[in-house]
Amino acid sequence: MVSNVNYQVVSANEWLFSDSEVSGDGACIISLIAARGSRIGCQILVNHVPNPSEIRWSYRSKTATSDLQAEVYQMIDVLVNENTGPDVSTVPLGTPADYATRLAPFRVYDALQPVGPAYPSRSTTEALYVSWDIPIAMTPGDYAGVFELWVGETSFTIPVSIQVVHATVPEQAALATTNWMSIQNVAKRHQLEMWSEPFWAMVRKYGEAMRRAKQTHFLVGLEFIQVQAGADGQYTFDFSRAERLIRMFLALGFTGIEGGHVAGRTDWNAPNFVLSYDNKIDATGTEGFAFLAQFLPAWHQFLSMNGWLTITIQHIADEPIEESAADFRILSGIVRKFMPGVPLIEAMIYPAIEGSMDIWVPTNEGFDKHREHFERMQQLGDTVWFYTCWNPGGNYLNRFMDLHLLKTRYLHWGNYKYGLTGYLHWGFNQYLGEQDPYELTCPFLAPSVHSRRVPAGDTHIVYPGADGPLLSMRLEAMRAGIEDYELFQQLAAYDRDAADEILSTCMTSFTNVNTDMNVFDEAYRRLLMSLSAYAQQTSIVEESI
Repeated sequence: MVSNVNYQVVSANEWLFSDSEVSGDGACIISLIAARGSRIGCQILVNHVPNPSEIRWSYRSKTATSDLQAEVYQMIDVLVNENTGPDVSTVPLGTPADYATRLAPFRVYDALQPVGPAYPSRSTTEALYVSWDIPIAMTPGDYAGVFELWVGETSFTIPVSIQVVHATVPEQAALATTNWMSIQNVAKRHQLEMWSEPFWAMVRKYGEAMRRAKQTHFLVGLEFIQVQAGADGQYTFDFSRAERLIRMFLALGFTGIEGGHVAGRTDWNAPNFVLSYDNKIDATGTEGFAFLAQFLPAWHQFLSMNGWLTITIQHIADEPIEESAADFRILSGIVRKFMPGVPLIEAMIYPAIEGSMDIWVPTNEGFDKHREHFERMQQLGDTVWFYTCWNPGGNYLNRFMDLHLLKTRYLHWGNYKYGLTGYLHWGFNQYLGEQDPYELTCPFLAPSVHSRRVPAGDTHIVYPGADGPLLSMRLEAMRAGIEDYELFQQLAAYDRDAADEILSTCMTSFTNVNTDMNVFDEAYRRLLMSLSAYAQQTSIVEESI
């Protein structure tokens, strides 16, 4: 019997869907260009898989000086329940959404299950993600290899060509990034006892997944700090769990600590903040001040004793709006009083709160709306990052599953374009309640926030696997975008006009980007080759001195 199994090599920058079909003119070879210190990859789409089948693969280098190893992942399709709205949240099924890749519901390959050289098929359509880590020390040049794929009784030999250029992505990213991890979900989704040794081993795996994506900062919330209240109004604090997390994550290569939010709101429009420790206590009232006057100095002293003050930034209370601006100013003053020298950071919405923070974090839409304000803050010495969450939607860049995958990568082109030196997102693994992140990607948020759904994937960018977190195509796109940022910054140091011109071929604003793969590929190649030329010239000059 003649097999009709066929395959196609697809860019890592575009989505594959459960109903994707191999096209007659699709690529049958793997051809990639890479900077040293980066990761590169591609997808392989396979149709007409006899199910069940055993899928096997191998990779061997044909270049004597290369020891590159391929990582292979079986891609898992997840359900997009509804489309992103034009501003926030989602829209009912059938609503036009010309900014989306397709109308919901549909299934898209996002989750990545690492596999060994043999594994069982899941359906008659299979997708693989193949990735290579390019060492910084690798000699620039052309490297050839062969990727062999067996699907049941059918085999394919796929030539591999990897061009490694002189440009280098540094091991430590200059761009500050953070995704917030839910330790409750680490324990719950992996059926582990909180604070047990298996729990801590799993937390480490989540940290490793963050670091793969170049994440620099990590949140240390009050859940890591044991608080004991005495009858006399005195508190004692045990920082041993926080210390264990911090030491573990710094050893993994993180470079920044985020002190957790000291307060929050019981209702979105509430004018006052309550303590994170006890949401019945007004944070700026007498009782709240008494707690903060003891906790914050103890936290400051703990960080100072361990030599961590200089790498710490401190959150206050998430997303202050106009109704809570006055209370936020008072609260930030209290935090600043007891945390001298530590920069204050917050994701924020209402901009007229000058002096209450050092690191402003608006959404990319908020930055657009108040760009003059934030550029003035930068001129006055403050730092500006940006964040995304369940908004903005529509044509804005975000990392939702119904938007083009390149839009996740382009987020960090925006960091370079506008001089925004960090990026924040709340949802590393923030599954809500009993949410199945594979089948319910658009859950409802808590009624105290709003009663609408979050867009597909906003709650998470990793998935709970049997042995740890599963990476996602969006997390890979985010990592690639951070690497791009580093390359743009380096090229700009040689020739800002050249860097800006290359970027402008793909991006002119947070709402106007080019998702044509040919246009992107050309811009990326130009970025690598332009930087390589300058870097190589500099290297030659330095060697001659």
